[in-house]
Amino acid sequence: MLLRFFLYALLFLSITVAAQNTKHSQIILEAADFQEGGRFEAAIKKYDEILLADNKNVNALAEKAHSLVGLKEYKKAIATCKKALKIESGDTKSIKLVYTTYGNALDLEGHPKSALKMYNKGLTKFPEFYSLHYNKGVTLSGMNDFGGAIAAFQHSVQFRPSHAASFLALGRMLEFEERNISALLCYMRFHTIEPDSERAKENLKKVKGLIFSNVEKIGDNTVIINVSTSGLVELGGEEKPENSFQSVALILSMQSALDLGGNKGEKTEVEIFEEKLSSIFSIMEDTKDENSGFYWDFVVPYFIELHQNEYEKVLAHLLYSNQDDFEVNEYLNNNEDFVRDFYDWSGAFEW
Repeated sequence: MLLRFFLYALLFLSITVAAQNTKHSQIILEAADFQEGGRFEAAIKKYDEILLADNKNVNALAEKAHSLVGLKEYKKAIATCKKALKIESGDTKSIKLVYTTYGNALDLEGHPKSALKMYNKGLTKFPEFYSLHYNKGVTLSGMNDFGGAIAAFQHSVQFRPSHAASFLALGRMLEFEERNISALLCYMRFHTIEPDSERAKENLKKVKGLIFSNVEKIGDNTVIINVSTSGLVELGGEEKPENSFQSVALILSMQSALDLGGNKGEKTEVEIFEEKLSSIFSIMEDTKDENSGFYWDFVVPYFIELHQNEYEKVLAHLLYSNQDDFEVNEYLNNNEDFVRDFYDWSGAFEW
């Protein structure tokens, strides 16, 4: 699954940098159009046209290397990146892309440890560049270092809270480690950024799975809520470990158990989900001061403020917005101003 995220980053990450030389600016734009359309050979011809006149144009070298990776010409991409890094340049945006592409090429060539060294080398120069953290996380996940991957993705979302793929990848890693509420929060943030994509449509299945992850229906009348021994200890303890969401998980499980027991009435699936959101955000607001850790400190405040602004209905409908549901689409179309208010608030939120 993470391979898909990696390829997505590889194909769509391209950082188009304004050409320093006016003479080359139009060629750069034409090449970028080819590159974004997957016409990598045509893009490379354009970059070579620039390099023929200026073989130290770091912008053209960076983008050429990126296109070479698109063609799976990893060795050539690595050679091009090496050449770019030998040039003294103040074009930091292009240099950032070089380090990212260099690491991508090494990883795809089968050298993940070398890729990590390259990402880390880039991060010593650009410690807040989200893409290096994100791609480092992808490489670490491919090496089954899930703890390291989670740390890298956390840095990525911190430095670029609008990067959908980082929240999605972070959610995947957290779900693998059965940190379900943290994963659910990351998934929901992903859906606020990218509600209409095909991967958002697929990810809703993950969200639904997490909602019922601790609940099991046996027969027609029996519903069981599963709480681990460690979870019970956390609930009863005076000091909670970092990123503990046991109280939130218990409330969500109790509500989901009622749903499985048939206590739905005439409510739609989206309305039921909206109620769940309101409940878990409310308990987060009430218990935030008692908890700590990255997700409580960085992610939870977004959803608490969302709750305070009563945007749960918008969020619920956004999660279901690409499910071909007439009522969902009707709500979004009939409440465009409210949805716009939500996005204005979300875009201005201070992470």
